[in-house]
Amino acid sequence: MKLEWRTAFLFSFLVLLWLVGKATSQELDDRIDRLYNDARNDEKQGRLDNAVQKYQAIIRLDPQLPAAYNNLGRLYLQGNRLEEAVKTLKHALELDVKLAPAHALLGFSYFRMGDFNKARKELTVALELDPGDKNAKLFLGRSLHELGDYKGACEVLDKLQAEDPKNPEVLYILGLVHMELAASALGQLQKVAPDSYLIEVLLGRIAEIKQIYPEAIEHYRKALAKNPDGPGLNYALAHALWASGRFQEALPEYQRALELNPRDCNANWEAARILLPQDPRDAIRLTTRALELKSDLPEAYSIRGRALLTLKRPSEAVEDFKKAATLDPEDATLHFQLGRAYRQLGLNREAEDESAIYERMEKEAHSPRNDEGVKPL
Repeated sequence: MKLEWRTAFLFSFLVLLWLVGKATSQELDDRIDRLYNDARNDEKQGRLDNAVQKYQAIIRLDPQLPAAYNNLGRLYLQGNRLEEAVKTLKHALELDVKLAPAHALLGFSYFRMGDFNKARKELTVALELDPGDKNAKLFLGRSLHELGDYKGACEVLDKLQAEDPKNPEVLYILGLVHMELAASALGQLQKVAPDSYLIEVLLGRIAEIKQIYPEAIEHYRKALAKNPDGPGLNYALAHALWASGRFQEALPEYQRALELNPRDCNANWEAARILLPQDPRDAIRLTTRALELKSDLPEAYSIRGRALLTLKRPSEAVEDFKKAATLDPEDATLHFQLGRAYRQLGLNREAEDESAIYERMEKEAHSPRNDEGVKPL
């Protein structure tokens, strides 16, 4: 009987310990949740020092939370406390080596510190764990650029540019990389063929990348002087002339380019762009030819649509503008042109709808972006 009583007492005591432990664990979880929510609110209000203190408190309560170290490291990075960021993020990875955001943040920290080799290593791991991290791709490309691996940088940034075609930072870094590659190729070309017309072509391309069009025009003219029938030279000169606003000088160069290569789809629609105000019928002929050669040219559909409107053929114009908008859904002007076409057809409701779309897109395009950057866990 005494043994049964002792067994029952021991069992009750163990149950009590379990209940106390469970309550303590729940209380700890609640405190961590409150601190985490407070830290997030502090971040939103710009009180980063307060948020840092909250994450430090979380770590004191539970030193085994990799996400807390990750978020604390991110705040150190935001505050340019780079040594502390590196130490904290390394601790996060000791707890969870597959924590992709910590690898990315560590890479960003090393990049800021100028240690591009370590940045490359961490960002490569981050992308292996999370291939969709665009920030990691951007900084991997930048790290490779700083390390002089221009081909590697170009490969990474070309893929990122395809995913995010209107990101100005990607386009800027990619432009720098292409200029480095062009400069390297130019140096080799000057060594092996110092009198080649291709040197002038390459110098013209570099000037165009820099948007120094008068310089590009001069180089293309020199290339043509050395090789009057060089493939693509008249088109290159025409495009540079057009980009510099010298439209009437550009037109005969486009026409010469088409004499040498009638299948140049870009020369066809770009020449039509100049002819549109004075000869819409010829613009239709040239854009139709361009679309026969390549059917996914939104610019060609847009120019042909405008020419059709000038000739009072709005039904056909509507079809062209719709095709252009499908191919380039971010071009607001296509909806403006669709509105014009619907008005010619007497379809005022449809015209108002397109005008509303145009106004909304224009407003969005000129509104400041609220980029969040790297998000906390």
